Amino acid sequence: MTKHLTTKNFGWLITGILIFMLGQSIFEKLNGSMTANFQFMHLENYMIGIAVAEIVGLILLVFPRTSIFGAVLISCLMSGAAALHLSLMGGNMIIAPIAMGVLAWLSHCLRSYRA
Repeated sequence: MTKHLTTKNFGWLITGILIFMLGQSIFEKLNGSMTANFQFMHLENYMIGIAVAEIVGLILLVFPRTSIFGAVLISCLMSGAAALHLSLMGGNMIIAPIAMGVLAWLSHCLRSYRA
């Protein structure tokens, strides 16, 4: 009898959720629907660069050999987003970047866990 809900499979499920969440954020940055938020924070020049860094982080996270680098990159980007949400936006919507950073580490750790 095979187990379908193992820690590795649960890690891949979390990776899929993270790909969906960050993919939606990347798409909004690239098509310009987040321009107002970045103009408010005076970061509109960096919007494409942040989107590219998120794409690189997701690609690194998907491959098992480089997943730790992806987790580090995504958590660094999300901690910067959380700091900006706290300092410039008064803590509004801070749970999303924190959750994405935690999910990045959780997906890496569950997929690389050896029992």
